[in-house]
Formats: sequence, C-alpha cells, structure tokens
Amino acid sequence: MKTAFLLFVMLAGIAASAADNPQVVITFTYERQAGPGSNQFAVYIEDEAGEIVRTLYVTSFTAEGGYVRRPACTPLWVSKSNVAEMASSHIDAVSGPTPQSGIQKYVWDSCDDKGRRVPDGKYHFVVESTYWGDNQAVFRGSITVGGSAATVEAPGEYNTDEEKNRGMISGVYAEYIP
Repeated sequence: MKTAFLLFVMLAGIAASAADNPQVVITFTYERQAGPGSNQFAVYIEDEAGEIVRTLYVTSFTAEGGYVRRPACTPLWVSKSNVAEMASSHIDAVSGPTPQSGIQKYVWDSCDDKGRRVPDGKYHFVVESTYWGDNQAVFRGSITVGGSAATVEAPGEYNTDEEKNRGMISGVYAEYIP
C-alpha cells in the first residue's frame, strides 16, 4: 500500500511538472496537393540565432531520405536539423505520414530535443513546405516563452511567384499558453 501511494505521488509530481511547462500550439490549414514534390513540410522551433531547438513534425518521406532524392524537400529544415546524422529513433519520434487535409495542430512543450526546459525568451515557430516541384514557402513567427498569453500569425515567404499549389499551407498561427 505504501509503495502504491509513493508511486502515485511520484507520477502526480511528474504530471504536474509537465503541466507547468508553458506551451506553444501551432495551428494551420493543410490542403493535400497533387503533383511532383508536393506535400512535404516540417514544423519546428528555432532560437533567436536561427538554430533548431525542437522539431515537432516532418513528413516521413523527407526525414527518411527523401531529401537526398529530392533536395528541394524542406531544405532549411534539412540543413539546420542535420538529419543525415540524426538517430533513427529521433527521426521516428518527429516524423509521420503526410496528414489528411484539414486543420493541423502541433504542440511545443517549451522543451528542447533532449527534453530539457528552454530558458524564457524569444523563439521562432516555423512551418516550412515544399508545395510544388522546387517551390517552397516558409511561415515564421516569433513568440516569447515566459511572457503573457499571446496569439501570433506567421506570414508566408515564397521562393517563387508561381501560384500552383500555393494554398497547401495557409493560416499559420501560434498560441502561447503560459
């Protein structure tokens, strides 16, 4: 009985400390596209220097070597994450199949890739996509961990004026929940 009580107290403490971490919820609309090189994207957090703090999601095709066959697949994430040196267990933890069309939500628990709580300060949330052939969009917004609750929109920056499949990712924003 005493062991069960201690286990309960320990688990409750772990759950409480995880719940104490501020969260950033990144939300956007994803519309699946037809065509070569489309539907690849990554969602990640950067520090102020532009270094990746945590990858929240990347499409399996890209993470599992698609970036070698198609170098246009989320090239910023590929270069910053050093995916070629990443352990397969880490790739498994952050990658997944391309989702169905609709609202996508990814939650950052304000911890880095090693599970350590990051210091309060300014961070960038990024949604990078390859939406048609070599056409890419990067949605980047800044949010302050340790500040007040906030909602921030992230404008898209496109590498071309071509409109084809540009609507793959839209309405990107993040909510900071202290």
